[in-house]
Amino acid sequence: MAASLSFSTIADLIASSTTGLSDGQTANVSDTRRGGIFRFESAASATVNNGTVFAASGGGRWLRVDAQPLSVLWFGAAGDGIADDHAAFMAAHDALLPEGGTINIPKGYYRLSKTINQHCAITWQGDGNSAAYANRTIGSFTMNAQGSVLLTDSGIQAFIINASNTDGTGTAPDGTYPNGASSALRDLYIRSNGGGSGVDGIWMRATTAIENVTIRGFSGRGLRIEASISAGNPVKGNANLWTLTNVSLIANGSHGLHVKSNDANAGVAARLDCTGNGGWGVLDESLIGNTYIGCHQANNILGAIKTIDTAPNTVIGDYIEIGAAGDNADFGDGTTVIGDLAGQSPSSSASSRAFVMTAGLSVAAPYRHLNRRATPNIVSVLGSLQPNYGAIGWGSSNDVIGAANQADWQIQYNTSSQWWDFQYQSGGNPFTVMRFPTGSTLANPRKFAADFPNGHFLGGLFRGVGSAAPTTGAWLQGDVIQNSVPTAGGSAGWICTTAGSPGTWKSFGTIAA
Repeated sequence: MAASLSFSTIADLIASSTTGLSDGQTANVSDTRRGGIFRFESAASATVNNGTVFAASGGGRWLRVDAQPLSVLWFGAAGDGIADDHAAFMAAHDALLPEGGTINIPKGYYRLSKTINQHCAITWQGDGNSAAYANRTIGSFTMNAQGSVLLTDSGIQAFIINASNTDGTGTAPDGTYPNGASSALRDLYIRSNGGGSGVDGIWMRATTAIENVTIRGFSGRGLRIEASISAGNPVKGNANLWTLTNVSLIANGSHGLHVKSNDANAGVAARLDCTGNGGWGVLDESLIGNTYIGCHQANNILGAIKTIDTAPNTVIGDYIEIGAAGDNADFGDGTTVIGDLAGQSPSSSASSRAFVMTAGLSVAAPYRHLNRRATPNIVSVLGSLQPNYGAIGWGSSNDVIGAANQADWQIQYNTSSQWWDFQYQSGGNPFTVMRFPTGSTLANPRKFAADFPNGHFLGGLFRGVGSAAPTTGAWLQGDVIQNSVPTAGGSAGWICTTAGSPGTWKSFGTIAA
């Protein structure tokens, strides 16, 4: 076989004569953007895509050798932020139909005049996602984005990742298209030039992993995960098991992340940052819930995060800034929250039954089932740190939020006294029902005995401790107050002989002199 041919550009390759060339003849194109090694096949009839398959001048095809993963540069993407690269992106996409594969997006600025309407499982692999210190102007865009940057024209959505029965914003019979499930977007900065009304950044209609991606400046939601396998549903698709890792949703006109409908469940968002969006940072309206781990929200107009009552979402280690009035959380009844929270504004759902567990470095939310580090008579400012207290609490079905936003019932540990207190919150003031001593503060037999500092009931009758018979309150016949300061010749206590307020009380149990 003849030695490999050499050309400077793709144009030179396809214009060259193939007369006398044998099948398998190779050619090297030195162009650093679109070049590579190509093989001549005289009988090949593969569809020309001008990226991996090129028409030869005398018939046949030039086929790219080692054509995986693809690069958008091979298909003519300029990456200068001025030329429209949409056609190059779609040509790379179409070259992978129906099986899918990986498309590399080297560093640069790629202007998109239309939406990437994706119809197979593609990994769009960028080359970095970061922000420079100062803004720069690239074409008609002014921003500080750098790395692999996708710039969408005014009013244009960046991606729609389709299932087999969806096409852009429409639907189709099941199996009409290859399925976009198992797609991924990695190491990209996706920036809108603004414009339009309610234009989302990405609509995930099929299961996708998004990693190290920033989505910024769209007039609608930054990221929409909305899908349902139900027949006839206008949001057809299946996005269950979605994942987000190190994703930033910034300055979008509506919610940063909106998860909704019957098949947008069992997803995981880790290190998700939602800042400066026009709606909620995160709004989860899924059917059976998702998990959020180590996420952050700040300065979102409607609030940090909202979950609906019916979906059992789990939020772990969420960090909400407290610098603006909108930095509040609104957890629905089915949500479980584990980890510290901060929040300046109260929940807009004051009757929430969310189960919240936290050590309580700064917690300001009126949720039930609250585990927090503070007592109402100590908290005076938002975010007060009370190092001597830790508590596990829960609320009743008809409770009213106290002035200090404390749980109705709580088990509180005081590290100074080394007592566990089982308390009821009444109007924001703690009432200890039972306490358990721990450590070495008490000697036997008191060391492990439960204490009832405010009395207890036995067979429906009250048993308490006091220095005298009661003079106020409603009492029942048979209630007993044991003398807390017994003396020789005195009585052991007092018993109510006639019910009333305070009723009739008689001393009993004379103590020997």
